[in-house]
Amino acid sequence: MTNLEQQPGPDGDDQEHDGEVLAVRETVSVSERLKSTTCAWCGERIVYAGVGRPPKYCRDSHRKRASEARTAARRAARPVDQGGQTTEPVREVVERTETVTRTVVRRGPAKVRLPEDIYGWQHALKQLQNAVRAGRLVGFHEVLVRDLEATAAVVREGQEHIEQRRAATVPAPRPPRPQGSKKKRRKRR
Repeated sequence: MTNLEQQPGPDGDDQEHDGEVLAVRETVSVSERLKSTTCAWCGERIVYAGVGRPPKYCRDSHRKRASEARTAARRAARPVDQGGQTTEPVREVVERTETVTRTVVRRGPAKVRLPEDIYGWQHALKQLQNAVRAGRLVGFHEVLVRDLEATAAVVREGQEHIEQRRAATVPAPRPPRPQGSKKKRRKRR
C-alpha cells in the first residue's frame, strides 16, 4: 500500500478512511457581474444595471463625439486624392485691392447741379439750413445769390421748352378704342 496524504472530508472532518483515494473532484464556481465602468470619452463613472449591453459612454453627446473623432481619424488616414488629409502646409491666395481717392480743388465757378423734384429740393434746403445753423457757411449770402441765379436760369430754360411745345402743332386727339373683344361687341349689337 502506498501512503497517500489524507484530504479532509466534505464536512471538514479529518477522519481516516480505509482504502486508496482514486480521484478527488473539486468544483469551484466563480461568477463575475459588471457593476460599473468608466466613460470612454470623459472617464466618468457609469453605473451598470446588469441588463443589456454594458454602456461605453455616460452621455449620448460623448458617444457622438467619439464617433466623430474615429471618423475624422479614418478620413485623415486616407490618401489625399480620396479625401484624406494632406501633410503639406496650407497655401493661401490673397487678393489685395488698393483704392486711391484723389480730390482736386480748382478755382473758378463751380457747376451747380440742382435737384430734379420736390423731394430733392426739400432735402437740399434742409442741408443748407443745417449748414447755416452749424456755421459751416461763412459767406452764406454769396452762396445763396449764386444758387438763386442758377435756379432762375434753369426755370427760364424750362419755360422756353414749355413755350416751344405749345407753339408746335398738337395732333388731333384719337377716338377712344372700343372696350372688350370682338365677340362681346357683336353680342352687344
